[in-house]
Amino acid sequence: MQPTRTNSYDLSASCQRIISEAYTANTSATVTIRSCVADPGLWPVLRDHKCNGVTLTPSGLYGDMAITVANYILAKLRGKEELPGLNVCEMHVDKPLKAQNPQIGKGQWLEMRAVADGIDAAGAVQCFFSHISPEGMKIDELAHCTVRLESEASWRAEWSALEHSIIAHIERLRARAMVEQSGAVRTIQRETAYKLFKTFVEYDGDYQAMSEVIIDKTALEATALLEIREKSENELAGPYYLDGSCHLSGFICNASDEDTKKNAYISHGWDSARISSSFRPGCEGDIRSYVRMRSEGKDVLGGTVYVTQAGAIVGTWEGVRFKRIPRRVLNVFLPPPKA
Repeated sequence: MQPTRTNSYDLSASCQRIISEAYTANTSATVTIRSCVADPGLWPVLRDHKCNGVTLTPSGLYGDMAITVANYILAKLRGKEELPGLNVCEMHVDKPLKAQNPQIGKGQWLEMRAVADGIDAAGAVQCFFSHISPEGMKIDELAHCTVRLESEASWRAEWSALEHSIIAHIERLRARAMVEQSGAVRTIQRETAYKLFKTFVEYDGDYQAMSEVIIDKTALEATALLEIREKSENELAGPYYLDGSCHLSGFICNASDEDTKKNAYISHGWDSARISSSFRPGCEGDIRSYVRMRSEGKDVLGGTVYVTQAGAIVGTWEGVRFKRIPRRVLNVFLPPPKA
């Protein structure tokens, strides 16, 4: 039986309880938060994300937790002044949390420790994620990342130089999909896309953001039309926004493999994720993602995912890499649940 939890949070459904916080000289901080996976506001984020049949914590949840606490620290230290752009960098998942499905007893717990330094300048927040017992004892170290404080104006200046090229790539794929008969470029609708995804990653519920995918399997190039539902203030939206805007990269890797029964592509994180305040699901303008993956060595594909809204770049995911793993190996360290 899944435990019943309260929806009264210190920060959000992903960052439920502030356990400790300390500030030094208005430029440094250390904040520790804990969250119960079984909480009804958080559980669907894990329940609807499965790899090889196993319910896992998605990287987008760690990204949401990092952004939430970084914003909290900045508000404490800087007050109401304009907040900077938050670049979630060097996300690395060392060991995924395998979630009990359903959650039982007191449920499983996550802890994040955020250490901020130099907030008066550019600054950064180091984030460390752990699996803990309900009593707070560390069980496993799960992941770590860095949130860098940057200028959104500098992002926009950089992206404006790329917009014409990225939009041209998207329009070229759309035009080819309408006229080509060879099958090299395919248009795939949501239901079929997520059936293909299910060969390794199973996204359910609000994760199914791609309503249409146009893919060139030979060039490892694709664009997706995204339908990301705007959430209310009390709903946890961040993991869906983050994963939904990026997972085209994993889709093209796994959908393009010649033998999905023998292999799967998996990722352990990314180098840089910049989602600007201009990214506004529910507002006017189509939201699209675009990526072209390239070989980065034996069995590794990498690339940059661009997110556009109303014809302008509003986000980028850089250094997204996937490694091809034989399923016989995958089944050893991530064995599918027994029927």
